[in-house]
Amino acid sequence: MKKTDVKNENKTVVIFKNILIFIIILISVTVILAAIFYKKNFAEQSFEALLYNSTYGVEHANPEIIFIGIRENIFKLIVLVAVMYLPLVIKFKKEYKINIKLFGREKSIKVFPFNRTIFVIILIIFTFIFAGIKIGLFDYISAELTKSEIFEEKYVDSANVKLEFPEEKRNLIYIFLESMETSLMAEDEGGGWEYNIIPELTKLAEDNINFSNTEKLGGALQLEGATWTVAGMLAQTAGIPLKMSLERNEYEGYKSFVPGVYTLGDILEREGYNLELMIGSDASFGGRKDYFESHGNYKIFDYNTALEQKRMTEKDKVWWGFSDDDLFKWAKGEILNLAKQDKPFNFMLLTVDTHFVDGYLSEKAEEKYESQYENVFAYSSKSTYEFIKWIQDQKFYDNTTIVVVGDHLGMQTEFYKDHIKNKKYTRTVYNTFINSAVDIEKQKTKNRQFTTLDIFPTVLASMGVKIEGERLGLGTNLFSEKATLTEEMGFKKFSKELCCRSDYYIKNLLQDDYFEMLYATYNEIEDQGGDSN
Repeated sequence: MKKTDVKNENKTVVIFKNILIFIIILISVTVILAAIFYKKNFAEQSFEALLYNSTYGVEHANPEIIFIGIRENIFKLIVLVAVMYLPLVIKFKKEYKINIKLFGREKSIKVFPFNRTIFVIILIIFTFIFAGIKIGLFDYISAELTKSEIFEEKYVDSANVKLEFPEEKRNLIYIFLESMETSLMAEDEGGGWEYNIIPELTKLAEDNINFSNTEKLGGALQLEGATWTVAGMLAQTAGIPLKMSLERNEYEGYKSFVPGVYTLGDILEREGYNLELMIGSDASFGGRKDYFESHGNYKIFDYNTALEQKRMTEKDKVWWGFSDDDLFKWAKGEILNLAKQDKPFNFMLLTVDTHFVDGYLSEKAEEKYESQYENVFAYSSKSTYEFIKWIQDQKFYDNTTIVVVGDHLGMQTEFYKDHIKNKKYTRTVYNTFINSAVDIEKQKTKNRQFTTLDIFPTVLASMGVKIEGERLGLGTNLFSEKATLTEEMGFKKFSKELCCRSDYYIKNLLQDDYFEMLYATYNEIEDQGGDSN
């Protein structure tokens, strides 16, 4: 081989190595900055939430959060990559000397170049450990390696519980308010703000039934596995958190969405209810469509429906689909149609304007506060209140229960840190039950330790349904005298148990075929007296 060929080959190898090093540094710095951004903005979100949302329906998500992350970190990315990369590709001699004067004497110091291989290995290891800690990967793995028997011991299958509906079945209007929590009220009313940005929702909670964790207005504690929309909706309508398994980290491909669970929708469908869900975004995102269609066969009205019915065009799209102004306007027509039928109905709707980041501010909204997000929440409070007042003016209202609950706590961590001055304040999910069939003394609603799992049986009780044993799923009827599992076990212990791996959950609730295969193989080995390890 000619010397020129060898020289060219060496040059090609050097270029390839430099490109490879650049790619590794770029990926590592991107991962580190993304982990910091995630922890800063979504401190309450577990790795399980990240895993779920990144593997199920992510193509329907609002890309705004990605753009914000890029805008906040692009300069840092460029600077850090340059600072780390350039010293590695500068051509150093094997060693050279620097002459410096020290205490009047000249001294020679030998300087050695970077060992690039060692640097890259250390960077990769550091990136993995740092990002893993920030996003909760190691906590998740630790929990998955720890088994819990809580479902075997405490779970109540709703399909096997005697439920006695009143002779005249009540309608149910269930309003999920995106990211709505009690902290948005003033401190003297039970919130965490210096002033009240949701006065209308506060009035609804005061005038009706609000279950509280304190003497003042309050709400439900949030468990992991119920911190994002579909997980929050599952918790409130089935009494279980949404859990992932290491065997399968996605829900697509299952027989249906958590097929082993008997939910509120399943119960109401069995009782002859007409069921409908309205969402201002694409219902496919996060598996919401799958869940409500496979549990109750809900009629779905979402962004795609609005396009199909020519209520809007793609050019009219705002935020995630259509705004809450249109949501409440179109919901009135859907409810009136349901009320004309000869069956009781359950109409659910999920608002979207208060979604992070900073929400979507309607043109009709007042701008009373400095931050856009506060103005968005304020307008949501007013719009929801006006919608409920409209319902109360309708003929069907006397026999209708209205439930208004936040789907989960707000995810925009810095927004709450900036406004909640009391560091000991506990943020809780907003709730109020309007025109409930249960007459309850107010003192029974205060100082309750409960989670969003307890909303499930409580909703049925508010409709006048008598529940044998007062428990469904892992939830307890808050209208009853029975202690919740949070009160019984303590929130920390209850939460820790639910974070751990549950074979019962995977096998019986998820009904994962892959797990069933492993389970069958394990039993076969056990039957043969072999070693299952």
